[in-house]
Amino acid sequence: MSDKKRNVPVLRFNGFSDAWEQRKLGELGKVTTGKAFSSIDFDEQGEYLVITNKDISTSSRSQNVVTDRINVSDKNIIEKYNLNGENILVTMDGVNLGKTAMYSNENALLAQRVGRIQSTQLEFVYQITSSNNFFMTMRTLSVGNAIKHISLSQISNYSTLVPNNEAEQQKIGELFKHLDNTIALHQRKLDTLKQMKKGFLQQLFPKNGEKVPRMRFTGFQEEWEQRKFGEMVNRLNKTSNSSGLPKVEFEDIISGAGRLNKDISNKFDNRKGVIFHPNNILYGKLRPYLKNWLHPNFKGVALGDFWVFEASDTHPFFIYILIQSENYQKVANDTAGTKMPRSDWKKVSNTNFLIPTEKYEQQKIGSFFKQLDNTITLHQYKLDQLNILKRSCLQNMFI
Repeated sequence: MSDKKRNVPVLRFNGFSDAWEQRKLGELGKVTTGKAFSSIDFDEQGEYLVITNKDISTSSRSQNVVTDRINVSDKNIIEKYNLNGENILVTMDGVNLGKTAMYSNENALLAQRVGRIQSTQLEFVYQITSSNNFFMTMRTLSVGNAIKHISLSQISNYSTLVPNNEAEQQKIGELFKHLDNTIALHQRKLDTLKQMKKGFLQQLFPKNGEKVPRMRFTGFQEEWEQRKFGEMVNRLNKTSNSSGLPKVEFEDIISGAGRLNKDISNKFDNRKGVIFHPNNILYGKLRPYLKNWLHPNFKGVALGDFWVFEASDTHPFFIYILIQSENYQKVANDTAGTKMPRSDWKKVSNTNFLIPTEKYEQQKIGSFFKQLDNTITLHQYKLDQLNILKRSCLQNMFI
């Protein structure tokens, strides 16, 4: 008999062998909701945060949010709706219906139409409520025309297979809490790196009206010079239907990451596109998305909404970074009067941009951002692998 038919998961901690049982959420914890606070009582200087559905946008572990505040003196209301301790919050209406979050804050009160689950096995229950199956079930059960909503009884009656032994529930909950915390740590590192890159883009390129950047590599003092973009690059237009070269399409490039979202080394067909060579820059001219890519050793065919640039007397990695800068993006995003939101080559190519006079400084800037992009890509890979590991654990440790 298969494990599924015996109601046991594929992967299990040692020492547990009993079949899992069907249980409702209302049996695993206490399900309640908040109070209908009046918006006219909100006060920016209020002592308590008011946690509403708009504060729950995704499954997460959060401690603080920026939201409405209120002053409350009634001790019974404070005691009943205070969000101290550990809680699972469930969005009961609106666009985020069915989304959940862990939340704990003794200076916050729960508003009406937000479900609250309290349990002695909260970490285990949280994995149930943050699953796609719970989310889709709540969406299916929702009723209403303009605004869909679910009820407390629908949350309480959600049924799933769980271990009968609370010790097994606790072990599973602790494992996923550790996984979630590790994923959150890597996400914070990744977000910090992306913010760091954004900051360097602002500091390593001159501001409007200035001739030198505010941050600079040692040894360079000359003012930057104005150059038309069309003089710094050659826009390639040679088309080919060669089946011997891999094809890159718009959706293959991750927006703003400078990397592909999949292996395209075997993506061959007879469609025509622009041939690109190592160190050529692919720029997705379709607005408002920034999609650009440069690979030092890759040759292929760009299909669709791309400009393919070959650096003329400038360093390719500097051009690659220049098109991510604020000054370039203002020009590229200026699509007023066009039927389709695509960058205007005539406008872009005739625009002057400041660049270092020394090619070595261009190279230093390009190499710096290349290393930063590589670090971002590495952290993104680690985060992706952790999310894959969590999905695998959920599939194999739950029924």
